[in-house]
Amino acid sequence: MAILFYDHLVNKDQVWMYIEKLDGPDSHKNRLRKLVDEIIHQGILELALQKLHPHKHDRFLKLVTNAPYDPIVLEYLRDHADENIELEIETHGHSLIRDILADLGHKRKSKKGS
Repeated sequence: MAILFYDHLVNKDQVWMYIEKLDGPDSHKNRLRKLVDEIIHQGILELALQKLHPHKHDRFLKLVTNAPYDPIVLEYLRDHADENIELEIETHGHSLIRDILADLGHKRKSKKGS
């Protein structure tokens, strides 16, 4: 997927490494990577839309559609949704990745005493 305004906030490395270790042809892995990108993208857009007043949705979606890589998108969210939107995107992105890994069957190492 292309560079997006939130890429520096959502670290997908763990899910990419997990997909790379899966058995199967590269074409299936590439399709899975694309699905993961789409799930995360939809999740981040949903979060942003929930934070914005409905009257601001159209402008936000136009910004994302016209220049999804542009930092102005985050600036718009800071100005019209929440000044801490980066932290919220980072937290939500981490949650999405955790859920994706769980859906893929990734087993996290449990902590001692758990």
